[in-house]
Amino acid sequence: MFGYVVIDKPNILVKDWETYRGYYCGLCKAIGKQTGNMMRFSLNYDIVLLALLGFNYEKVVPEFSKGSCIVHPIRKKLNIVKPNEIMFRISDINTLLGYYKICDDVIDENKHKSIKMMLRPYYKKAKARLPELAKKIDECYTKLRASEVNEADEKILSDIFGQMMIAVAEGLTKNCDEMLRELCFYLGKWVYLIDAVDDLKKDFEEKNYNPFLRGFSKLGDDEFNIIEPKARFLLNDCIDKILATYERINILISEGALSNILYRGLQQRTDLVFSKRGEECRKIRF
Repeated sequence: MFGYVVIDKPNILVKDWETYRGYYCGLCKAIGKQTGNMMRFSLNYDIVLLALLGFNYEKVVPEFSKGSCIVHPIRKKLNIVKPNEIMFRISDINTLLGYYKICDDVIDENKHKSIKMMLRPYYKKAKARLPELAKKIDECYTKLRASEVNEADEKILSDIFGQMMIAVAEGLTKNCDEMLRELCFYLGKWVYLIDAVDDLKKDFEEKNYNPFLRGFSKLGDDEFNIIEPKARFLLNDCIDKILATYERINILISEGALSNILYRGLQQRTDLVFSKRGEECRKIRF
């Protein structure tokens, strides 16, 4: 995915921040064990949400242990969620999604070809462990690419990405239900739409297809003022539906971190991307 699904850090309790960071660091270590250290750099914040949902649906309370960080070796030891079967499954999901994101970059921007070749062996291993999910992701990306070539509108394109996230939900846990499918569907739509808004200027300059640019021969303040109300409506509608579904799910594990992401993080990220007015948003880092 793209790294937009983040916490609202200024408004998260310290205990929930420590929990969130524990999941993030635990996933990083699980990815290292499952698919190799190189893949640890592919981890993004969207995947942490999958871990929080996965632990709830599997009804597994995370075990924390003290550990160090490979990126920040001089920091004091952190509370880290111990890798387990859920983490290893999400590691493979991260590899599958990350590989197709790189493939997308190769097609759109003719870059990352060497990275794609390096990731190919890791992708093959993840595909062997999750063949059905890999097949569905491939089908969705193929359909998405064809729809972009045919200049489909933002509803059709975001629906396809939403369908891909339903497949991810079904691969995440054997206990997947309609509420999780619905939440992930609208989350996928939101991710596609927010990425399209974030890439407005880049896509216009590089002549990549972007559904929000249809009908515009230039991109300035006037054009952005036309695009923004429509895009905000679609994104806020996704958030509303995500929250309506979330409120029906029985969340018992790490609720504070999960609620911060969905109730505050999605809206905060939406506002931040719009404040950039088509300039690509700088990714948040720990």
